[in-house]
Amino acid sequence: MNKIINIDSNILRYKNILAIPSIHSRVYFSLAVREAVKEFKPDAIAIEHPESFNKSLREAVSRLPFISLIIREIDNEAVYIPIDPCDSIIEAVRLAIDEEIPFFTVDKDITSINSNSHYLMPDDYLLNKIGLEKFYKEVKSKYSFFKTETDKEREIFMAYKLNELSKNYQKILFVVGMSHWENIANILKKNDFSKINNEYKNNEENINIHNVHKDSLNKAIGEFPFTTYMYELFREGKLDNFDKINIIETIFKEAKLRYKLPISLLQQKNMMKYLRNLCLLENYIMPDYIDMLTASKCMVNNDYGLEVMQGMEYYPYYREEEDYPTIKLNRDPATNGIEGLLKDKKIKLHKYDNVWRTSFKKIKIDKRPKEKYDGEWEEAWNNRTNLLSHIPEDVLMERNMNILRDKIKNMLTEDKAKIEPFRVSIKDGIDMRETIRNYYKNEIYVKEIPKLKGNIGHIVLIFDDERDEDYDWNIVWYSEAHDDSDLILYATEPGNALVGPGISKCYFGGYASLMPPQAPYDIWRDYNKLKEEGIIKNYADLLLYAAIIYSVDKYLGYVAPKPPSNILKEIAKNYSIEIVYIPLANFSSETLRKLRHFHVLGNRRLRSIAKDYII
Repeated sequence: MNKIINIDSNILRYKNILAIPSIHSRVYFSLAVREAVKEFKPDAIAIEHPESFNKSLREAVSRLPFISLIIREIDNEAVYIPIDPCDSIIEAVRLAIDEEIPFFTVDKDITSINSNSHYLMPDDYLLNKIGLEKFYKEVKSKYSFFKTETDKEREIFMAYKLNELSKNYQKILFVVGMSHWENIANILKKNDFSKINNEYKNNEENINIHNVHKDSLNKAIGEFPFTTYMYELFREGKLDNFDKINIIETIFKEAKLRYKLPISLLQQKNMMKYLRNLCLLENYIMPDYIDMLTASKCMVNNDYGLEVMQGMEYYPYYREEEDYPTIKLNRDPATNGIEGLLKDKKIKLHKYDNVWRTSFKKIKIDKRPKEKYDGEWEEAWNNRTNLLSHIPEDVLMERNMNILRDKIKNMLTEDKAKIEPFRVSIKDGIDMRETIRNYYKNEIYVKEIPKLKGNIGHIVLIFDDERDEDYDWNIVWYSEAHDDSDLILYATEPGNALVGPGISKCYFGGYASLMPPQAPYDIWRDYNKLKEEGIIKNYADLLLYAAIIYSVDKYLGYVAPKPPSNILKEIAKNYSIEIVYIPLANFSSETLRKLRHFHVLGNRRLRSIAKDYII
């Protein structure tokens, strides 16, 4: 990691005070604070918060890595301070506690609610490239910060408190918002505090610490919860390097593993390109929450977008305590403001500090309902009575199998079509390809398609023929209705990926659809025997073998990454069956996704609610 701060910088120093002008809740400013404490070695730390919050700050920061809000209620509204591990002020307090350095809250206490200023600031990732000094110079030259009379009073008060501290301490580290340091430094240089009202009333009334609900973390903190988790690991020495680009790459990689289905290199390339363009539209280097969801949903699909969302929101540290009531946060879609829900009480929340990046961008992601309580879904699954399919998926599967049969029929008839110059009849239609090819002959060519002798019966669909060990569920699933096929399948184990109470998402490795249904023998019992005899090599071969021996029609469809083995072709020939092979690569990734995933329900009652959880 590059050096962020120059402790001898004229622009960041005033005598024995080193300032870290910060964008709140941005992780690279926290890294700047860590670097400053290590190199500057301050004997006091001052932060931009009022003394009224001193006690609650110490207590809430000591709870980290569990996330809290400090809330001061004023009438029916409140101001709040998020105890965000990636916020530079919180990091300063945390280091002060850990290193036993005295810390001081030097801001003036404002007991009224003021409207926050909203600024779109440069990306904090630049700190890692150009350092804080140059970053701050660029911000000063290009941004004009709106200052109310309250802001000016606060800056004078902070300058006064710093001046008093500098008399008693040799090195003071001051962590403050980006918009304040220039004015505070100018006031310190003038050194005229004769007119300041230094009377201070410590008002700790109506200040409470609340635990943030695990579903509200992304509304309480500035970085992705997963980025915050990675920062915690870095602080603990479990990560050698901290880089947000690597973290974003990890989010996408982990989402791909959970997604299970293949994502083509072209899709991945287009997704990264689209993500880059979304960032460029707002002159940012790093994508925000909505950018990540937009790119993943638009370039892959909603399911992958959900996996990316799950990755961004992962934060393992959560604990509910009686001393810290849990608060849920909701965002008002009209104003982008925050509302807090505490038991049955709703309260409008105003951030104590300025808001540095506000976005009204939206992306619709279809989400399933949350668990009513931790472990609800697993508890329902453990109480399952039997395993059932989701009927709409059954209907879709049979429809897709019929489409495949029609495709195979067209392939067979097209291959056997007789093409000849037009003489008397156009027969089964004009063959445009042959007509164009022989354009110079000035003739029209027609085709005669012979009637197919025999039907297309069973269909074998293989998605993965190389990793049998990933598919622990090997069964024969008998049809429930006369128009359902029997399935011989291998798939991921039900219960591994719960999406609802007693509802599990699974992925086929492959299946044989036997139509008409014949209640076949459980051929999985013969797998080892057939493998020892050299008839089959893997699960895919077993499915094809079963489809051959149970076939009642002349043609059998086989969709797989690789063609059938010569042994199975010979067995099919002995049964007077023709295997029609279609490469799996002929199908788009979206088609394969629809064919491959399915859901298993733990009892019949769940069929009435499954539609709410299966998206």
